[in-house]
Amino acid sequence: MDYPAPSISINPLPQSSVPTRLMGGTDSPGIICLKPAPAPSNTLPNIDGGNVLLADRTLAAPRELVAGLLHAGTKCVLGGSSKAGKTWLLLALAVCIATGTLFLRWPTTACLVLYINLEIHRAFIKQRLQTIAAKMGLTDLSNLHILTLRGQGVDFDTLLEQIIERIKGERYALIILDPLYKLMVGRSENTAGSVGVLCHQIEQLIERTGAAVVYAHHFTKGNAAKKKAMDRLSGSGVLARDADTIITLTEHQEEGCYAVEMTLRNLPPQPAFVAEWDFPVMKERRDLDPADLKRAGDEDIQDDDLEPLVDLLDENPLTTGEWQAAAEREDYSKATFYRMKQKLVAAKRVKMDQTATFWTRAGDDISQSQVSAVSRVETGETTETAQTNSARQAAPVARASQEISGISSNSQPQTNRRH
Repeated sequence: MDYPAPSISINPLPQSSVPTRLMGGTDSPGIICLKPAPAPSNTLPNIDGGNVLLADRTLAAPRELVAGLLHAGTKCVLGGSSKAGKTWLLLALAVCIATGTLFLRWPTTACLVLYINLEIHRAFIKQRLQTIAAKMGLTDLSNLHILTLRGQGVDFDTLLEQIIERIKGERYALIILDPLYKLMVGRSENTAGSVGVLCHQIEQLIERTGAAVVYAHHFTKGNAAKKKAMDRLSGSGVLARDADTIITLTEHQEEGCYAVEMTLRNLPPQPAFVAEWDFPVMKERRDLDPADLKRAGDEDIQDDDLEPLVDLLDENPLTTGEWQAAAEREDYSKATFYRMKQKLVAAKRVKMDQTATFWTRAGDDISQSQVSAVSRVETGETTETAQTNSARQAAPVARASQEISGISSNSQPQTNRRH
């Protein structure tokens, strides 16, 4: 029989308690003891050979709880600004998956859902659930279970074990944690180590239950529109990198609307879209552009952002429509163009001519006939239309000149082209 090799340790003892004959007649303060070393344990999974892995027909992707968005056994974070309605949206998600109802634009698979409420009183969760069910016309929520833990003053390690013990034997396909910051008590969300521990604890919840876990998190302060979707989440970047699915709700220019963007690890990418609050649920707005994000304020628009817009007026005076079309070709959205134009007007950096038709830089003088047919053709007008419009604009000037100087009506006004 094989025995593990002994290890050697030195246990310090008071000299008076050790016989001199055991100490070899020296002043050594210790005694040598022999004890068996613990047998090493290895719980790592087996290493897969490439061909063996490819030939394994028992392996398959877990089922999609939300088509194209969320698999069972994965992690999803819903990010948005403070008071953006994340709890309402998570409750709606729980209801949709529990009943197999369409969530925003995605079909769902009906299955058992556990909503762990860490913040709201049970009476108010009940009210919210009633409101959502009534709006969606649903009466059977038997697949949805609510665990309210408001006021539970324990660390997440202890709480995690209690939750797993409480739901033992249940077959939850989805567990929602709301809100995440309640699980960060005593830790900093800006520290990678603290967030890494939390992500590992959530991973343990997934591994021991088989459920997908979805949680909400807030955006950083400031203008979220200037950041990439996954960089808008507050705190350490570990939180965003760890999730398999990231859904962000960023305020849109249209009041009550949000640009919905998805970052997906295991599924094909999806285009962003706009959703509008139809309280207490959201609905898709296909007529709005998700690129038209709301800006925090005029202070966010810098001179460097404005000057390229003014430069578009340097070659020729432009109508508002021509100016906006030229700006769009430079990747300015329509909403951004009008917002910046308003700021330029307020700063008196641009002006319109006397007929309130054409825009120029402030300080530039133009005649009524100084209209570029070329710029009109570039924005979609034909040469004939441009000439007609130019003549229409030049006519009042010609008539005024005739009245003042008696010039024949057959005379043509001079045209001075700016360069």
